Amino acid sequence: MKLANINSGQALQTLMIRNKLTREQLAYDLGVSKVTLSTLRNSKLINGRNLVMICEYFKISASEYFKLGEKEA
Repeated sequence: MKLANINSGQALQTLMIRNKLTREQLAYDLGVSKVTLSTLRNSKLINGRNLVMICEYFKISASEYFKLGEKEA
């Protein structure tokens, strides 16, 4: 897994679809604004604090999260 081939926003979108979560619901559950959540969904990178918050919410490891964001070669 190469970090250059990871799209964090895609991973988050995949998790939201799988868990049938709206932007509003996830933003509320995470305690962030809808703007912040939108930024996370549209970003290829993620900082450590947000990664931990998202992984804890969805009860997955960071490696599982990144695997969801891997781009097909």
